[in-house]
Amino acid sequence: MPTQLGTFIGRHVYNNKLKTVHPDKGPCCHFVNVKKSKEISIGSSWINIAEVSAAITEARKCNARGQSYRIITPYDAQRGKLETALHAAKLPWEDKVFCVDSFQGNEDDYIIISIVRTEKIGFLAEQRRVNVMLSRCKKGMRICTSRAFVEGNAKDSLVGLLAKSLGPGAWAG
Repeated sequence: MPTQLGTFIGRHVYNNKLKTVHPDKGPCCHFVNVKKSKEISIGSSWINIAEVSAAITEARKCNARGQSYRIITPYDAQRGKLETALHAAKLPWEDKVFCVDSFQGNEDDYIIISIVRTEKIGFLAEQRRVNVMLSRCKKGMRICTSRAFVEGNAKDSLVGLLAKSLGPGAWAG
């Protein structure tokens, strides 16, 4: 995992016992501010249509650059929406979108994350699972979410702490 993320995860999850040796020492993690983002309950799962659009935009960029990527999200309903949207956008869609739990133990060069929630922190309250979500990239990561949510209700979550540690320059949009 890139040094920027390894250092953060080591500090906040492993009490500074995780050491990262990676050739890329520069910034690797960026947040995509999804404005007008709204969580919608679908049965026992959640979707966020604005984040689907943002994640597909990020996937297009990776695809155009020839970068190997995967999209991960905490919620299966969102996973289905993302997969359908990739297919509709004529982007590679098979073996591209996963729920966090099914992607544990895997990684890819670039990871696009769709957080989904905009009101209650839900999945973000589970630090061990969030650690899995944040530690899957080899080279870089884009986190699609609402900045207002991350800096508000989710500010004390691992994602909120990551955003705070990276500072305002980590946000796009």
